[in-house]
Amino acid sequence: MKKMKLWAVGALLSVLFASCAFHSSKHSFGPYSAAETFYSKGNYPKAIEKYQEYLAENPKGNLAATAEYYVAKSYAASGNPDRARESFERVLKTFPGTSWAAFSKEQLEALDGVTKV
Repeated sequence: MKKMKLWAVGALLSVLFASCAFHSSKHSFGPYSAAETFYSKGNYPKAIEKYQEYLAENPKGNLAATAEYYVAKSYAASGNPDRARESFERVLKTFPGTSWAAFSKEQLEALDGVTKV
C-alpha cells in the first residue's frame, strides 16, 4: 500500500512539473516577447534589435505589422526621426488598410509637424 501511495504521489508531481514546463513556453513569442520587455523598460536599441529579429523570422507573421510599428516608435523615442519615418512608411507600404498603417500615418504627420516647424 505504501508503495502505491508513493508511486501515485510521484506520478502526480511528474504531471504537475510537466504541465508547468509546457505552460510557460506556450505563451512566449521568442524575440517579439523580448522586444516588448525591452520597449516597456525604455531600452529602445535592444527593443529594435529584437523586433527586427522577429521580423526576419516572421516577415508576414501575425505580429509583423505591430513589430514594424514599434521599431518605428523605438527609433522615434531614441531621437532618430529619419529611421522612424522609414519604418512608419514601411508599415504603410507593407500593411496597408490595417490599424497599424493608420497609426503610422498619424505618427508620420506628427513627425512632419516636429521637423517642419
